[in-house]
Amino acid sequence: MTIMNDIHVTQFGTPDAPYCDPTTTRVTIIPAPMEYSVCYIKGTAYGPQAILNASSQMELYDEELDWSPIDVGIYTRPLLDYSGMDHATALKATGNAVREVLEKEQLPFTLGGEHSLSAPSIAAVHEYFPDLTVIHIDAHGDLRDEYESTPLSHASIARRVLDMGIPLTEIGIRSFSPEEAEFMKTSPDVKIIWGYQLAKGTAVIPWERLSKHTYVTIDLDALDPSEMPAVGTPEPGGLHWYQLLDLFREVCRRTTVVGMDVVELCPMHGQTRADFLAAKLVYKMIGYRFYENLK
Repeated sequence: MTIMNDIHVTQFGTPDAPYCDPTTTRVTIIPAPMEYSVCYIKGTAYGPQAILNASSQMELYDEELDWSPIDVGIYTRPLLDYSGMDHATALKATGNAVREVLEKEQLPFTLGGEHSLSAPSIAAVHEYFPDLTVIHIDAHGDLRDEYESTPLSHASIARRVLDMGIPLTEIGIRSFSPEEAEFMKTSPDVKIIWGYQLAKGTAVIPWERLSKHTYVTIDLDALDPSEMPAVGTPEPGGLHWYQLLDLFREVCRRTTVVGMDVVELCPMHGQTRADFLAAKLVYKMIGYRFYENLK
């Protein structure tokens, strides 16, 4: 019997995907096995490969869209190699990889890896799209100025986005520190939609904050842990599968998504379903982004 964790898939979607020419693709997957500031359950460095492995078992036809999103062209770069790098250098290397994709006028889709990788990815996209807004879907606010003595922490990624002067909307937040609550009193350019508001049906998402171009970052712990158990810091409650898909689909209706990432998968023995969910989410996001009749 072949065990998925023991194989090494290199191309998202299928090992022999017919639409993965790096010169003609519209989407380039950047697997980023970064793990420097994880503070609870470790293992996010194995997330990108687990997603690629699971993706090889997906059916490629999307029944909702009546279309196979892989037809747009999905190329997967080799896993970024962070060997011998400190955290700051690894972040710089990640940003450079995103720039290389943008230079080819392709959509960069980064797979994590810990959430700190989103900051350099967003910075690179912001260079190409100065009007950029960011949608951050997560269980945690990630608005600390620093955590465990480093401003590069996965717990500070949203704060770094604000440092760039980028308007930020956070959705699904249900874990927040006193420091972050105090920071919110300074009126930063961030709007938070709390998890409890989504659960009660009282959430009002400020779509008017979106500009023409948007980056979307999804921490998988935004999902309910009953559906996504394989994360480093699971929080009770959270979004459900179709709720998250509906949310992302609406983002694509209202703005042009010019960069994406899915981060913080922490593969667990016996929980391959979580790897598959992450792979399916990536594929659905690509489908919504490029489906011409979505609007």
